[in-house]
Amino acid sequence: MKKIHSIASWLLMILLVSACSQALGNQVGETSNVSAWFDAPLPGTVFWPPNPCQIVAHGASPAGIALFELGINGAQAASIPSPDTQSSLVTLVTDCGLSEPGEYLLELRVQDNDGNWSGFAETNLIIAGDEEPPAPEEAGITPTPTAEPAGTVSIERVSDYLVYLGRADCGTLETTITVRASAPNGIKVVMLFYRFQTSSATTEFLSVVMTPIGGDLYQSTLNPTSLLGGSVPFDQATLQYQVVVQQNNDDTSLRTPVLSDITMQACGG
Repeated sequence: MKKIHSIASWLLMILLVSACSQALGNQVGETSNVSAWFDAPLPGTVFWPPNPCQIVAHGASPAGIALFELGINGAQAASIPSPDTQSSLVTLVTDCGLSEPGEYLLELRVQDNDGNWSGFAETNLIIAGDEEPPAPEEAGITPTPTAEPAGTVSIERVSDYLVYLGRADCGTLETTITVRASAPNGIKVVMLFYRFQTSSATTEFLSVVMTPIGGDLYQSTLNPTSLLGGSVPFDQATLQYQVVVQQNNDDTSLRTPVLSDITMQACGG
């Protein structure tokens, strides 16, 4: 019975890896039973320094994963020991280590505990230069130009940088964003604007009112599956967001950049 159970588990692992490979296209590299793929960033994702540039990737093998090897623009950039050498499916979360403006091609492969290598998975990203990130003017709030706005607004915490669409068995379906805000004229409302960006399209900005939770902290939880009416219109996308403070005098110059550090992935492809 143990042998039959082992064979069944091994076959299930192959089916899961195959499904992931079909869903992620050229973001997946596979050789035999060893696979590697990028969950984030999506191809063409733009990062605006000093926002974090984070890589989320997976390696899979029935023999367990020993090593992640990351390449940038054709050169080996890092060899990262697996954070879990015992599991057949391993998640790697690491900073991309890039800050200079430009376009970057990322390559990833993994080595299992038997010494077998996967193929190379690929994705690409852009580190923006000095130009300003886009602001959600179409969402209905127009900024009041000021040379140096008084007060502050900053992201304190994001609970999850990878959320899933559809079923909950793959992982968390929501992320909670906490911000700290203060304004010289008092705060009328703190708004969280969000939109979905795929490799080929970007939706319009929508907004929710953030809830004050004490002191100068405000919080909102976004569930993309719920926001999309329960549909799963894409395999992967970036959840872009920006926080805007409206003061009691209707000034809206206090705002964060548009951030692009939350990845959404369809559960089961």
